[in-house]
Amino acid sequence: MSEKEKHVFDNIYARRSVRSFIEGKQVGRDKTVRLLEAAMAAPSACNIQPWEFVVVSEPSAVEGVKATVMQGAYNAPLLIVVCGSPQFIPWSDDFGALDCAAAIENMLLAAEAMGLGSVWIGGFDRDAVRRLLDIPGDIIPVGIVYFGYPAYSPEPRTQYTEKAVHWEKYDAARPREKKAGSIV
Repeated sequence: MSEKEKHVFDNIYARRSVRSFIEGKQVGRDKTVRLLEAAMAAPSACNIQPWEFVVVSEPSAVEGVKATVMQGAYNAPLLIVVCGSPQFIPWSDDFGALDCAAAIENMLLAAEAMGLGSVWIGGFDRDAVRRLLDIPGDIIPVGIVYFGYPAYSPEPRTQYTEKAVHWEKYDAARPREKKAGSIV
């Protein structure tokens, strides 16, 4: 394995969801901009880049957005709400969710490289977030990413399982057990 390959895979395996952050330690604007630069370096269909980002760091606004989350009102000092903008997409019934997901993953990996913790939140009241942050009705909140300095460091790992891989065609005779989820 080359040094470059090792570096990339080490970062991927080290990227873990962090759900507790050091109280009172803010993420600076320079790091926030770097996260956004990483997000906007993500691939998008036809290079449309249908994403928009709402950066939330003012404590009362952070608390307001966290109140819309079904589970996971963690103590992060910085939230970035990633939104899809269908106005940029020439085909129907699409708002760039996959493009936004790629942007989110880039931010998660960049956060790990910068010594930040992060967690991607998908379960939240989109209409409430829209109202709180003055997001227009035609812009779709796709995800919220929490950032901060981690209060702990999870061990790097991969979750590779051969049972999730089908070579050449899908093998229905090889059912995979559902993984027990954990939000802790």
